[in-house]
Amino acid sequence: MNEMRKKISRIVDELMIFQFNNGAEDIQINVRKQKDGVEILFGSICHGRGDMEKQVERLNRYLKVDRDEAMEAYFWGLAGEDEGCDNAELQLIGQMVDQAEARLEGDKLSIRLFRRFER
Repeated sequence: MNEMRKKISRIVDELMIFQFNNGAEDIQINVRKQKDGVEILFGSICHGRGDMEKQVERLNRYLKVDRDEAMEAYFWGLAGEDEGCDNAELQLIGQMVDQAEARLEGDKLSIRLFRRFER
């Protein structure tokens, strides 16, 4: 479970950076342990830098890929601690979760992720 906590922490960290880079304010995070996995919820107010709708579309594109545990194990160490939160980190997060959705309604951004416990 310790490894799972580290992965959840890294997911939260990268999505915080994404939000900060896009002008987010008043970020709220809720991490819920459930019987079969962990749900991560973000809510924030985004006064986007540039076109926030395009940023959310890009985020969804990168997050909605199939989970790949082999890629996750290998590439997370290579991704490192990049403060820029570029596409590689967002794509890796998509490979680490089983479900993901980001929505923008006005200036309110919500992100929901779900990661099943490892078997």
